[in-house]
Amino acid sequence: MYLMIQIRFLLLGIFFLFLTTRCTSQNIFNSHTTVVSNQTFQIWSGESLSELDPKHKESMDVSWTTMQKRRDLIEQFLKEKSYVAPKGTVVYPFSGIDLLNLFTFFPKSERYIMFGLEDPGFPFDWDSKKDSEKKVILHGISSLAEHLAGRNYFTYRKMKEETKRPALSGAYPVFVAFARRLGKTILDSKKEIITGEKESYFGFTLTLYDPATKQTQTLTYFKIFLTGKEGVPGDGLYEYFHGLGNKSIFTKSAEYLFHGERRQLFRNLLLKDTIQIVQDDSGFPLRLFPDTEWDKTLYGRYEKSWNLSGAVEPEYQDEMKKLNEQLNNEPLPFPFGYGVLGSKVKSQSLVLVLKKKKN
Repeated sequence: MYLMIQIRFLLLGIFFLFLTTRCTSQNIFNSHTTVVSNQTFQIWSGESLSELDPKHKESMDVSWTTMQKRRDLIEQFLKEKSYVAPKGTVVYPFSGIDLLNLFTFFPKSERYIMFGLEDPGFPFDWDSKKDSEKKVILHGISSLAEHLAGRNYFTYRKMKEETKRPALSGAYPVFVAFARRLGKTILDSKKEIITGEKESYFGFTLTLYDPATKQTQTLTYFKIFLTGKEGVPGDGLYEYFHGLGNKSIFTKSAEYLFHGERRQLFRNLLLKDTIQIVQDDSGFPLRLFPDTEWDKTLYGRYEKSWNLSGAVEPEYQDEMKKLNEQLNNEPLPFPFGYGVLGSKVKSQSLVLVLKKKKN
């Protein structure tokens, strides 16, 4: 009898842990609002002219012409290098709103998961907004598009400046506008919550359809601030990322946050079941990937890492320097990561592709 009581309490405990560390979704966009929402999305993306702010479309057209040329250049480069991207799940840590590079390097993935410091924001009734609020929203979207077009990465200061404006409602409208410009149709939206024992993490999932590939994809974004204590059972993040199974990772302009050992718990959690990584030098230190387990390909040139104001001090990567000297590559024909800092030229940009060897 006593044994049966103990078993019941054990089962109740497991059930309670499941409840407190789950990821839940709430549908907030359905077929009844599809037509109206898509009209709004086309205004946000600058595909349709806004009578309220006619310059928004012009600004978005200019920015996306620049970004599309860069995207075409990257795609041609990757094709020449016989680069192949897995089609399953890909995670983009410290992503900001950088859909452009993510979809360029992983164009046919089924599931995209991004996280950064920006508030996610959620769908809202565009028609209920005042004209002054609508102008703020459109300005925020076009300003961030111009920002990405200029350097091929976002700065946290700029993203915070724009997405913190109350009218913009977080990063959601910018994600939608960028997805539209990438040719995606927005089919559905859901709020997402990762609930841990002590903290919850909020985000959203967009269900996308790509007419060019006739493929349905999902894009999830969470606001996650890593203090260094994350990545333990019960915190919600452990359960969520542990449950992803085999995945790829894409990361760039990551402020060297995975260098050193402060965030090693979460870093190890992310690397578990990872089969491919595409990054610049600011992502994961190369020392984590022994030659016996990983194939390494470097495109572009590595000369040094960058001491960024307020960021983690990068590790000295002797192995990267040796790999660079061994390959003696030509410079990348496009900017990538922090390689444009200092000299403001493309010559120091690099792309590092790491592939897990098959047993």
